[in-house]
Amino acid sequence: MKKTFIALIIIGSLLAISNSYGAVTSVGEINVAGETKGVVPASSTVPLIVTLVVDRSLAEPGEEIKTIEIVMPFGFVTQSSFFKGISRDGNPIVARAVVSGGTTLRVELADAIVDFQNSIYEITFDTRTPNSVILEAVFRVRLRNLRDGPIGEFIRPGQADGKLNNDDFTLEVIPNVPPDPVIGFIAEADSTGENDVTLRWEKSTDLDVNGYFIYRDKEEEPIDIENRSSTTYRDVNVVPGSRTYQITAYKTRFLQSERSPIQIVEVSPDTAAPEPPMMLSIVTSSDGVEILWKPSVSRDVITYQIFEGSTQLGEISESKTEYKYIDSRPLDIGSFTYAVTAIDEANNESEPVEKRLRIFDKPYPNPFTPLSPNEDFNQVVFPARALEDTSGEFTVFIYDIDGMLVKSLAALPGETELTWDGRDETGEVVESGVYVYQLQVGESFKTGTLIVAK
Repeated sequence: MKKTFIALIIIGSLLAISNSYGAVTSVGEINVAGETKGVVPASSTVPLIVTLVVDRSLAEPGEEIKTIEIVMPFGFVTQSSFFKGISRDGNPIVARAVVSGGTTLRVELADAIVDFQNSIYEITFDTRTPNSVILEAVFRVRLRNLRDGPIGEFIRPGQADGKLNNDDFTLEVIPNVPPDPVIGFIAEADSTGENDVTLRWEKSTDLDVNGYFIYRDKEEEPIDIENRSSTTYRDVNVVPGSRTYQITAYKTRFLQSERSPIQIVEVSPDTAAPEPPMMLSIVTSSDGVEILWKPSVSRDVITYQIFEGSTQLGEISESKTEYKYIDSRPLDIGSFTYAVTAIDEANNESEPVEKRLRIFDKPYPNPFTPLSPNEDFNQVVFPARALEDTSGEFTVFIYDIDGMLVKSLAALPGETELTWDGRDETGEVVESGVYVYQLQVGESFKTGTLIVAK
């Protein structure tokens, strides 16, 4: 009987431990609205955002979410009127805030969460910070069920909002002492025809400064320079006319220096053409002709225009990811010149960057010179269209006049051309002379001769 009693106690304890964690798993973080660092000034009222990722895919009975409880560290105080709202996956949901002792915020949902979906919850509220400095003020958050029982342990800290900020449940409270004003602040209009303004200042010597706010005209949202060591900023595509600028150094968004004296700049309309795109390449494939390039170094480019000869094929917006256009038109045999230009916000157009494409039904050029610096003549191109109405693996074999294999080439799926640079399988340039090629697509093949002239 005694052994049975002990066994029941052990089983009960194990069940209690298991239930204490629960099947609902969550991670979360706390951030100051508009801030990337978990820093707040003492004796201030600041807006906070608690973000939670809640996984209910394995939720069990009794784990329905009715309340989200936020326990604040010593010295932080809030009240029900400070509660701003809660959203689920970006959509507001109905809830009320109940504050206990000024330090525990209970967000009670009007409708309990009973589905099995994974969701992101965002709770916003204001709080009063402590009067003293705290290096690590720890917040604790937990979920409660319909009976107000805890669902698992306190939520563990971790990346929840998908942003580079304070991925934790801790905040640092720093002295409520603003930094000294920024000195040496100047603003200069561009003199090359761009409607840009260059701003310069001296770096703050205050090690608690996290960055600078630049205020332009009467705009409410400043430009955030998140680096204390920064001493310059280029404001691009500024509206022409008379513009004003000021700068502050900040420890947090709520603890800034006094603004610098106003700098007034006369900005002219943009008349400067952007730099052209770079590294244009032309690749033929089963999809058509792929035109690829690297972006212009000019920062005011908004689009790229693609041409073949004098015909504009299309337009690609500045994406900062992929710069490619496919010409899917069926092209006849001949020579085609592709070009790409960069266009800025004032419709100024760069010089074109150009590339020629030759399409033949036999290897070209022939003869060719491997050692020539001109890429139009230092390699031979084998077109798959040399064999009509065929499909299958595309290969080329090159032999010397004694019938010895010199080089074999195999196309990747979708490739319609193969290129030989005049080198053998060991990488050495072959001798001048006549070579025999066999071009094969599927079961069909064609042979011919090539002349290599060094």
